[in-house]
Amino acid sequence: MENKHQIKILNLSPSSLGANSFILLLASEQNPNLKFPIVIGQQEAQAISLHLEGIKPSRPLTHDLFIQLVQHADMTIQSIEITDFQDGIFYAKISCSQHSSTFLLDARPSDSIAIALRANIPMYISSKLLNALSISSDETDELLVEEMEDEPVDTDIQNLQGKLEKALLDEDYETAAKLRDIITRRTQNEDK
Repeated sequence: MENKHQIKILNLSPSSLGANSFILLLASEQNPNLKFPIVIGQQEAQAISLHLEGIKPSRPLTHDLFIQLVQHADMTIQSIEITDFQDGIFYAKISCSQHSSTFLLDARPSDSIAIALRANIPMYISSKLLNALSISSDETDELLVEEMEDEPVDTDIQNLQGKLEKALLDEDYETAAKLRDIITRRTQNEDK
């Protein structure tokens, strides 16, 4: 797959944009420094989160139902690709095949990712689009910290460690885990 990067999920966190929105942070498998965020809805975030955490709902969710339908129709889902970003909206395609015929389905990236996780298939983005969307590691850390608190972002490791200790005392383990990851990345970058 030349001119494409396989992508992975780095993080999923609540967004400050609204109560029903989340930030899905994605990165290139080949070059983890190439990262980009997507704002997704609550239902898609829940579908992705449940799968990532290995939680099986008692009844199939929409994405689970889609996978069942594909399997019963003797189809194969091959991959998904985030294809475009226009006017603040991401676009994606799901590549499928049936009886030696290949076709593409138009889909939202959040749904495509939830399906890709369930089907255990690769997720891609074009190199050109990834390079245009990429944010730096510092911007990534700032994005994660901003999503945790509505206060100015402080990138000093000592202050981040203070926030980590406070999160642990408050038993806010989700925030603590995010802060721990940021501190670990910062420390590793300083050691290089």
